[in-house]
Amino acid sequence: MGEPTYQNITATVRPPRCAIFINKNSEYWQTAANVAITQASQVWGGRNFLIVPTDGEKIEDKFWELLEAYSPDYLAVCDLTFTDFEEANPDRYAEIKHLHKNGEPAKEWSDAEFEDWFAGSAAQSRIDELTISEALSSELIYRLSPFHHSDAVDQYLTSTSGFGYPFTKIAKIISATTRHIGLVRLPPIINDSTFKLLIHSETGVGSREYIDEISEAGFTTKRVPDTYKLTNVLTHVQGPQRPFLGEHEEPHLDESFLPNTPFGLSMLHLGQYYRADKHRSDKEPVVVVLGDSVEDFCFYYSLSRMHEGIKWLPQAWLRSSTKARNAARKRSQQGQEVDPFTLEQQGARELVSVVSSLIRYGHSTKSVQLCSMSLSQRQLVAYRTQIGRLTYFEPARFASKIECVPIESVSTSCVLRVYETDNYVNHRSMVFVDGKSVSPFDTPKPKSFNEIRLPDHYWLTSLQIEGYQPPSLPTLGPKLANLHNSTTESRVANDGIVYLCPNSMIFGSDLDAILVRPKIEMPDVLSLINSYFESVGITAKYSDKGKYFNDTISRFGGLDALGEFIKTKMTRSILDKFMQTNKNAEDGVFYVRTDQRSYLDLDAFADCMGSPQAAADLIDDMLTKEIIYRGYILKCERCSLSSWYSLDALSSVFSCNRCDFQQQFTQKHWKNGMVEPRWCYKLAETVYQFYEKNSHLTAQVLYKLKSQSTTAFHFAPEIDLIGFSGPGDSREMDVACILDGQIIFGECKTETLKLKDVVKFEQLAQMPMKNPARVIFATTKPVSDDFKKRMGQVPNAELMVRSDLYDD
Repeated sequence: MGEPTYQNITATVRPPRCAIFINKNSEYWQTAANVAITQASQVWGGRNFLIVPTDGEKIEDKFWELLEAYSPDYLAVCDLTFTDFEEANPDRYAEIKHLHKNGEPAKEWSDAEFEDWFAGSAAQSRIDELTISEALSSELIYRLSPFHHSDAVDQYLTSTSGFGYPFTKIAKIISATTRHIGLVRLPPIINDSTFKLLIHSETGVGSREYIDEISEAGFTTKRVPDTYKLTNVLTHVQGPQRPFLGEHEEPHLDESFLPNTPFGLSMLHLGQYYRADKHRSDKEPVVVVLGDSVEDFCFYYSLSRMHEGIKWLPQAWLRSSTKARNAARKRSQQGQEVDPFTLEQQGARELVSVVSSLIRYGHSTKSVQLCSMSLSQRQLVAYRTQIGRLTYFEPARFASKIECVPIESVSTSCVLRVYETDNYVNHRSMVFVDGKSVSPFDTPKPKSFNEIRLPDHYWLTSLQIEGYQPPSLPTLGPKLANLHNSTTESRVANDGIVYLCPNSMIFGSDLDAILVRPKIEMPDVLSLINSYFESVGITAKYSDKGKYFNDTISRFGGLDALGEFIKTKMTRSILDKFMQTNKNAEDGVFYVRTDQRSYLDLDAFADCMGSPQAAADLIDDMLTKEIIYRGYILKCERCSLSSWYSLDALSSVFSCNRCDFQQQFTQKHWKNGMVEPRWCYKLAETVYQFYEKNSHLTAQVLYKLKSQSTTAFHFAPEIDLIGFSGPGDSREMDVACILDGQIIFGECKTETLKLKDVVKFEQLAQMPMKNPARVIFATTKPVSDDFKKRMGQVPNAELMVRSDLYDD
C-alpha cells in the first residue's frame, strides 16, 4: 500500500445541462424551436439549454464546437406533432380537423368527446419526425460523453410531452423557494413567429400545463397585456432592463419582470459564472448573428446561453427596415407624408439600437462582431452599412465599430456555467492511497430551498480535483466516481467529474439516508490515455524511451526543471558536450573509446557556465540529484584499457573493467599523462539515453504545453500503441498528454519532418473516437511546404519549430 496523500476537491451543485436537437430540414423549424423553448422553460436550469439543428445524420462543425464547449449532460430530440399545426399551419389544421369532425364515427360523438379524441390523436401524430442515426449517436457519445444508455439521446420532447427523469420541474419545487416571487410573469400572446422567438428566447414560454401546475403550487400568473407594443417588449427583454411604462397600464416591465418569467424562474436559486481567469467582460465583443435560417437562430440562441452580449438580427427585418427608411427619407425630401414603420421594420431598428447601447456600456467602447451561418462575408459587408444607418445615434461611429467576421472565428472559449447560488464552492480535503479515496465523498446538498422534495428534486454534483483534470471520455466517469456499479450515473464533463443526486433509486423521504456518497479514484495518466483508445482496441504502454524520459524527469525534479535546463543554451550545452565523440572532443571533454562515452571535468562545465564557481555550484546540484556521478578515468597497466570508475568502485586500488586485474592507482594510471588525477563526471545512463535519443525535443514540447495550462497537466510521453496497425514505426507516440482535460498527441523530430510522419495521425482521425484537441508536429529543422499542406489536413494540427522551444 502506498503512502497517503491529500487532495483538495471543490464540489458544486448544479442542474443538468441539455442540448435539444430540432429538424433542420423542417418547414416548421420556428415552431419546433418554440416547442423546445416551451419545454425547457418548465425545468430547473432550462434557460441555459442549447437548441441545435441537425438532419439526424450530421451536425455542422460550428455546432460541434458549441456542443463540445458546453459539454451537455443529456441530449434531447424535439419533434412536432399534428397539435403544433394549430400554430404552424392553422389552415391545414382546421381543414384536417373539419374532415375528422364530419367523418365516422365522430358524427355520433358529442363536441366534448370529439375534442378529447382529436386532441389525443393530434398529440400522438408526429410530423417532421427527427431520427438520430446510429452513426451520429455513436459520434455524439464519443465526442460529448453525455449520460447515456445504448443511445446518445435520453429525452424525447413534443409540445405535449416534456422532460422526465432526472430533470426537475419548476412547478414541483417553486413553493420550497426562499426567494420572494409574487406574480409569475408571462410574455404577451404573439402571432409573428420571429417576434415570438426573439422574445421567448429571453422570457421562456408558459404553456397551459405550466400555468396549471404553477397555479396548483399556489402562485398567480399574469400575462403582459396586448396593449403593450411588441417592439417595447422586445427592447426590454433584449437590451438593458429599464422601467417601461405600458400604454394604459401602471409601470409594468421593470427589473422584476424577467426574473419572474418562465425562463427567469427556471434559474431559481441559480447563478451564472464565468471562469474568472479567462473572462474579461470589458474586452468581449458584442456578437450579432445576421440571417433567417434555422442555423442562424440556433447559433444565436445556443451561444447566448453560454455567453453574454449575443444578439440575433433577422435578415428579412433588416432588409425591410432599410427599404422603409430609404423610402421615408425620399418622401420626406419630397415633402410627402412618411408611412409608419411596420412591426418588423421597427423591430429591426430596436434591435440595432440595443446593440448600439451595449457597445457604449461600461468604461471602454466595445466592438461588434457581425457573423452569419447562412450569409457570405461579402454579403455581411454589404449589410454592415445598412445596420449602421438604422441606429438612432451616431450611425457613422457605430458602423465603424462593426467588424464582419467568418463564423469560424467567433469564440466559444469563455463559457457561462450555471450553479446553485451559494453552492458554487464547497471545499473538501480527502485522503487518497494509490489514487483511491479512503473515505466516501461527502456530497453537498442544495442550500437555497426550504426543503428538498423527494422524489421531485434532482441535481448534479460536479467535482474538480486540484491538479487533476481527466478528459471527457464515454467510459471514464464510472472509473472515477462509481455509483451502484452503474455505467450511466457519472460522467466526466469538461468542467469536472459529475454524478446524479440524490440517487437513481429513491425510497422514503430521508435525504441523508439515500444521498449517494461515492468513493473517488484518480487513474494515472497512462490509464487515462488507455481509456481514450478503449473503444478501438488499442492499448498504450511506455516504450524504452518513455522509461528513460520518466526517470530523467524524476532526477531533475520535474518537467519544469528539466524543460528550463534544456531550453537555456548555457545548461543545454553541457548535455551537448556529453554527446561528443573523440573526433570533436573539446578541452575538458574526455572521450573514452571503449565506453563510447564522453566525460566532463570542471573546465568543461565552466566553459558552458561562464565561471568556475557557477560550474561548481551546478555540479553540486547535479550530483545531489544523481544526474551526474563523480569519478576518475584510469588506465589498466596490464591490458591498457582506459575506463571511467566511480568513487564507489575505488578504494586504494581498482579492478580493471575488462581483465579484472586489481592494481593500486598511481601516476602512471592517470589519463593523458596528468600529474594529479582530475575529477571526471559521468552523465547518468537514463539521462544519456534520453538526450541521445532526442527526447529533449519532446520534453520541450511538453514544457511549452504545460505553460499553457490553467488547471492540470498530465503527460505520458514516448509511448507505444499496441494494436495499432500502421507502417513502420507509426505505433510510437512521442507526445501524449492531457492539458486542462484536452487530449494532445504529437510527433517530434530533430531531423526533417517527412510526409510519412503524418500517416498515423491521418489514420487516428479516421477511427470512431474523439479527435485529439491538438496534434503537434515539432522539429528543429526547416519544414517543407508539402509537409505543411499534408499536415494541414489533419484535424487540429499545428507546428512547433526550434524558435518556439529553445532560447537560441
